[in-house]
Amino acid sequence: MKVVTIHKSGLLYCVVAIVVSLVAIYGGNNIHYLVAAASLGYFAASGIAGYRNIRGVEVTLAFPDEIYARSKFLAKVSVRSKMRSPAFLISVTAGESRAFFPVVQPGETISKTLELELPSRGIGEIKGIELSSSYPFDFFTRYWPIKYDGRVIVFPKPLSVCIDDAGYWAGCGETGTRHKLDAERDTVGVRPYLEGDTMRMIHWKSSAKSGRINSRLYDDSGDNEARVIDLDSLVSRGHERGLSIAAYELSRAIITGKPIGMTSRGELWPPSESRIDKLSLLSKLALYE
Repeated sequence: MKVVTIHKSGLLYCVVAIVVSLVAIYGGNNIHYLVAAASLGYFAASGIAGYRNIRGVEVTLAFPDEIYARSKFLAKVSVRSKMRSPAFLISVTAGESRAFFPVVQPGETISKTLELELPSRGIGEIKGIELSSSYPFDFFTRYWPIKYDGRVIVFPKPLSVCIDDAGYWAGCGETGTRHKLDAERDTVGVRPYLEGDTMRMIHWKSSAKSGRINSRLYDDSGDNEARVIDLDSLVSRGHERGLSIAAYELSRAIITGKPIGMTSRGELWPPSESRIDKLSLLSKLALYE
């Protein structure tokens, strides 16, 4: 674990301070003593101020309730100053994502987002979260560990599929059964892009305005029948693929609000419109053995 790293400016200052101190020791000149004392005092003051600055903040992390494997998600990081003076140049880093807080006023809480990704379904662990600051003189970057249980439930990566004429699950593609039906329905809005959505489903105008990819939300008023996912049938044709297909159906049902249930190994979870129930089914997929 890193504690401190020295910058080029800090290294240069250290060299200058050592040279000035040696000159003062061997030169015997009072002015040299004063300069050496001032440079070392300045160095000590920066260390104390930097340590106090980084220890004076409290960091909390919040994760979304939907996290899918190999899919980007946003975690909210909040920084609160516990000091009577502002905290400066605070950074929170996780993986390759970094949130920077130039100034946090006393008692103030500021929130930003970190873009993260976890590789596989199951219990995921967020590692390498660091709090750092180069305050006050950018000579050093000091690090402080964040005590956090970063374990979260990661759902399978959603996979969009269709049912072919023989009743088997197959890849949709641009001419798949589902998208033929989508083309016949009216677009009533947009929703966030899901892994597996094809190019035809992307709503380009809203995507350009919002800066993120959105897909079309179709009118399902004529298709309100409750569905039950037969998980045993899905996983029999490929374990992980079956779980990903079920994850897509559940994630789509969360967005559309349609009732959906699931059956697996003789146990039935009846269809429900509740978001909590659908997330519970996704959790069962994540922990499926």
